Amino acid sequence: MISGGLFPSVDLFYPSQFVILEKEIFMKSIVLFLFSSLQIMVFSQESIKQAGVFRVRLMVDKELTNRVMITAPNQTNNAYSTFRFPSNLKDSITALIFHTVKNQLFQDAEYIYDTKTDGSKRSTWETGTFSGGFPKMSKKRAVYGFEKEIYVKVKIKVQGIKGPSIGTTAVQYTNIHPSVKFKMTAYDVGKKKIYSKKIRLFDFEKISSIQFTNPLLTVTNTNALNAEQIYQMIKHTILVFNEEVERNR
Repeated sequence: MISGGLFPSVDLFYPSQFVILEKEIFMKSIVLFLFSSLQIMVFSQESIKQAGVFRVRLMVDKELTNRVMITAPNQTNNAYSTFRFPSNLKDSITALIFHTVKNQLFQDAEYIYDTKTDGSKRSTWETGTFSGGFPKMSKKRAVYGFEKEIYVKVKIKVQGIKGPSIGTTAVQYTNIHPSVKFKMTAYDVGKKKIYSKKIRLFDFEKISSIQFTNPLLTVTNTNALNAEQIYQMIKHTILVFNEEVERNR
């Protein structure tokens, strides 16, 4: 600093001060770079830790969904089912599965699909009894094909259990009791089972069925359930599953 006489006070920056200032700016840039890199690494690790749902098997018994079934004598009950879940209910079931994975395994979840030779996804077929569009892959292919921390398999089975029949050989009345079974299994990267829990509920309203039989064929009329009713049963079962596991922790 120079002062005195006719000259006002003036601050002078010497070369060494410029060097110090440049070093401070450089160090701040390095710190900012390292912090950004750390954030990217953490984000990448979190993405890898996401759980992969590699198989969902959703079965709905046609005894619950077919209003009319016709079978011939000595024929197995393989009547075709026209039952289908609309896409919005499939999305809701997916949301319930992902919520359960997050709640039980503490991981965000996504479906992982095997691919066909043409590059399309390999998924379950829509048959009426089995719901289509869900992932369908072996545990081995899931582990070797996708870098996840946890690999999850889900089974949902909606089944009708017939009660005692009342009536004659020609006409019989029966009540059908619906049940829902939900099971979730998880494996680590070494294909070791690390989680397996299931639940089965029977607390649903029964439906009625009447069966007419003659020497040529058997016709069964059932007070069948629609897709929304089936979905509500599945939803109720999964919510109870989560509540019971949480209660027993």
